[in-house]
Amino acid sequence: MKISSFLLIILTALVTGCAIEQEVSRTPRTAVEQVLLTQAVEQALVNLSIRLPDGVNVDVDATGLESDRSRLRTTNADLGAIDRPSRDILYIRDIVAAELGRRGYRVSARDTESPYLIRVMAESFGTMQGTVFVGMPPVQSVLIPFSLPELTLYKNQSQSGYARLHLDVYDNRTGEFLGSTPKLIGRAYYNQYTVLILLTWNRTDVTAPPAAGQ
Repeated sequence: MKISSFLLIILTALVTGCAIEQEVSRTPRTAVEQVLLTQAVEQALVNLSIRLPDGVNVDVDATGLESDRSRLRTTNADLGAIDRPSRDILYIRDIVAAELGRRGYRVSARDTESPYLIRVMAESFGTMQGTVFVGMPPVQSVLIPFSLPELTLYKNQSQSGYARLHLDVYDNRTGEFLGSTPKLIGRAYYNQYTVLILLTWNRTDVTAPPAAGQ
């Protein structure tokens, strides 16, 4: 009878310790979060297809939902003074410009006239985090000075990076809209699992991910 009561108490504690939590990423970003974001954008650009004459000069700028003042042309000399764009938008703009350069297009430098303007529309760029926990959470007594550490039967800490964007093309001399690319979507994930407190491993599609604990 005592054993049954003891097992019932343990089961109750474990059930109350089950949790599924979903939250947005927190700042400052960890190395894992940064790699998830960068690889998501790189994956999105794998499917980039744009119809322009080979080797043509282009201007590239980018805008996103983080701020209505986030647009910045690549031809601006002072990156910090014009419209104060977010670093995310600058990164997306520059990685798209680099991809265009690898495909033979020439990204215009300052005071260079280009026939085409490519505007990167960053529709979504961020990470999500979630936790599935089965066990007993840490216990801190208020009345009696003792505490118990977290007792984990199973824990899954999942993180995913997501990027969604498209490119709009304009005639840089007349402002005429020439067309858009299809939606470009990239994803990446990094999950950490713990079983019976000590057994821990990771699963990810990230290339050369940071080591555990970073």
